[in-house]
Amino acid sequence: MRNDWYWFVGWVPTLLTVIGNGLVIYLIATRRKLHTINNRFVLSLAMADLFVGLCFYPGQVICHFWISYKYSSVIEDIGVLSIYSSVSNLCAMVLDRYIAIVKPLQYISLMTSHRASVAIAIAWLFPISAYFIPSLCASLNLFGLNLKVSVVVWTTMFEFIPCTLLLVVTVQAVITSRRHNRHDAQLTSQIRFNQPNIKIALHSASSLKVMTAVVAMFLSCYAVEVYSSFCYFTVFCNKREGLFRVVHFLVVVNSVANPVAYALFKRDIKSEFDKIFRRKRAKTITRNCQRTGRTSV
Repeated sequence: MRNDWYWFVGWVPTLLTVIGNGLVIYLIATRRKLHTINNRFVLSLAMADLFVGLCFYPGQVICHFWISYKYSSVIEDIGVLSIYSSVSNLCAMVLDRYIAIVKPLQYISLMTSHRASVAIAIAWLFPISAYFIPSLCASLNLFGLNLKVSVVVWTTMFEFIPCTLLLVVTVQAVITSRRHNRHDAQLTSQIRFNQPNIKIALHSASSLKVMTAVVAMFLSCYAVEVYSSFCYFTVFCNKREGLFRVVHFLVVVNSVANPVAYALFKRDIKSEFDKIFRRKRAKTITRNCQRTGRTSV
């Protein structure tokens, strides 16, 4: 009974995940100005997070209340695949932003359309080949797996290593961005001293803001996941069912945070969000004016 909260509250981030990431996918797919290499990674991550919203929590509900154990293991494999796909796509997107921040002049030559497609393909194929196929075959009794060893390997590949790499890469990107900003400020000051009337377009920090916001939310949510995995592998802390429910809840919450970060910090997507809400606001005002006019008549 203590964990009944999960089966009610879990629908909230699940629905927000589907709506938020669905809107991001719709915007990128229908707006030609958003068809950039960077937004390919954003689109792929949004699709992975939508996959999380559609499969992870609904699959757990189905397994818990309706499906027998034989089939529940397959559904759980699909749910975990959605989580690992989100993690691998986040790593691909952060790698793209890291190159753009650290090597801004070489970014266009380094991150070509072909290389972006290859990186995105790897982000999807790696969790399928490394986790889903072996786990699915074991669930269907096609061959046996040492569960303890397999969980250690999967947790290391999709939790410990990504958390460490994302933290290191983000810190390095922040340090590099600040160094670039200082250099740009000195250059801008010299140009304005020589030509005071010239207008200078300053470098946008939206890439760094999106990167740090998404990674910070990921690390905040997955810190509890790493702790629960530590409890599972060792005897230094107790394995509590309530802790695992919190972990599952935070995993879905992480997929909600990504479209929020795009709407707040990513300039091109934020602009499209603003246009949608401005149109809705204008339509609402027009309807209210029409109703007021009819009432006065």
